Amino acid sequence: MSRPYRPAPPEPGGGPPGPVPHRRSARRPAPSLTECHATEPEDVVPTTYQVLVNHEEQYALYPSARELPDGWTPAGFSGTEDECVAHVDACWSDTRPRSVRTAAATPAHRAEGA
Repeated sequence: MSRPYRPAPPEPGGGPPGPVPHRRSARRPAPSLTECHATEPEDVVPTTYQVLVNHEEQYALYPSARELPDGWTPAGFSGTEDECVAHVDACWSDTRPRSVRTAAATPAHRAEGA
C-alpha cells in the first residue's frame, strides 16, 4: 500500500506551504524535512505527526505543531511518522473516497454496470 499523502513543508522564511511534488522517483524516496537540514545524526529532531481525515474519509499525516489545513480534522492519533503510517494502514483498507464507495454500493449503480 502506498504511503498516505503528506502536505508539502513550508517555504523557508515561514511562508505558505510550497507546491506538492507531482511525482517522485520510484528508485529513491524523497528525504524527510529533518533529513534535508541535518548535518549530524544528533541534529535530527523527531517530528510528531498527527493523523488527519477529510470529509471523503481520506487520511493524511501532518506535523502536530502546525495549524490544521482547511478541510481536515484530527483522526485522534499522533506519533512518529512510522507509527502514524502503521495506524493509517490498519484503519484505511479501502482507499477509495467515501463518495465513490457509496455510489458503488447503491443498487442503481450496480444494475447499470451489469
